[in-house]
Amino acid sequence: MKAKIREGWFLVRQHMFIAALLFIYQLIWGYFLYQMVQSAVVPLLLRYPEPDAGELSTMLFKMESQLSLSTSPEVHRYLWILGAMLLLRLLISPLIQAGLLYSLQHFKHSEERIPFIRGIKHLWKPMLLLYTIRTILLLLPAYWLVPKLYSIFMDGFHSLHLLLPGIPYVAGWIVYGWVIHYALLYMQFGISAPDEEGGVRGTLHAVWIALRHIIALCGIAILLGGLHLLVFGAFTSASWLVTGLTGLILQQTYPLARCLLSLWKICAHFRLWQSKTVKG
Repeated sequence: MKAKIREGWFLVRQHMFIAALLFIYQLIWGYFLYQMVQSAVVPLLLRYPEPDAGELSTMLFKMESQLSLSTSPEVHRYLWILGAMLLLRLLISPLIQAGLLYSLQHFKHSEERIPFIRGIKHLWKPMLLLYTIRTILLLLPAYWLVPKLYSIFMDGFHSLHLLLPGIPYVAGWIVYGWVIHYALLYMQFGISAPDEEGGVRGTLHAVWIALRHIIALCGIAILLGGLHLLVFGAFTSASWLVTGLTGLILQQTYPLARCLLSLWKICAHFRLWQSKTVKG
């Protein structure tokens, strides 16, 4: 397990170009989300009553906000914008994933940038299909959970302790999403394999590898996930404690570190799959 993590880091160093591309992609995505929050949420928060305004003013603000969430056309407009952004992400992310996995499969045989571009041409269709399936499976529980969570959220709008019944639903959805994420990730490994090893057979074999080596899979995910949390905590603490130009540099550096860690996770799991495929 530790060997696969080390080998994954070696692959990351061989694909710094893709890490930089992921950083730019995440930066653009984060910028649009920031602008959306800035225009939608901040004006609402500025209307929050002052501490000395009294409990009645706070209650009226919450009632008005609750009514706006249900009926306001502006809320619906932001939901449409968010949906369009998610659709665009659904189209772009598989292209990057196709180039990355093809490059991982062929990085020893040619220059790095060429396999990335060739991978987009060769793998964009199956990657788009798997990414679409992944998105549908992740959103499928929303049909049952969103109405429950919405009612809990509305009931708890005036008191935070009323939100506690929603925690098991959210936790279950997170665990379910974790399983779907890694199942589809290993399917992507299988479908991106060379012609004699890939296809439907390679995809099913990749899922079988993930099931047979679930302990190693979970170990890699937990170790690198814990490292990700440590890095996040370090950057967050430093941004609170350090001000000025140094603090700004730290804030702008974290997205790059996050992209490197995300790429490291993929590469470590790729090496686990690749080693078991060769042995199998």
